[in-house]
Amino acid sequence: MNAASSKKKIIKRELAELKLSLNKKRDKLEKRKLENELMVREQRNKYQKKISELEDSLNTKTKKIEKKIAALEKEIAKDKKELMNAIALEQHEAIDHLETYLEEVSHKYRNLSGIWKTLRKEVKDIIRKKNKSKK
Repeated sequence: MNAASSKKKIIKRELAELKLSLNKKRDKLEKRKLENELMVREQRNKYQKKISELEDSLNTKTKKIEKKIAALEKEIAKDKKELMNAIALEQHEAIDHLETYLEEVSHKYRNLSGIWKTLRKEVKDIIRKKNKSKK
């Protein structure tokens, strides 16, 4: 039985060594796991910080563009108002010119009307004279 008990002791010792070796490997794996988790957290924090910085930069650029758009819209509104004023002024000037032109046409028509009356009267007189002279 000595041989059997000595085999049992050897097996127990080997088993204990295997358990110890397994525990060491488990500890190493746990240590690696913790290191990896720490590294992942650090990387995540680093990327989150970069994302935050990019978002801030984007928001800043967006705000600048929105300000430029607002300024351009104000300028466009001002230019539209000036254009409308210029168009209104041109229309008033055109109406003034039209009134002047109509007065000139009216004056010429009155002159032509007077001449026409005179011509008609003279033609009638001529026709009367011819008619009287034929009789």
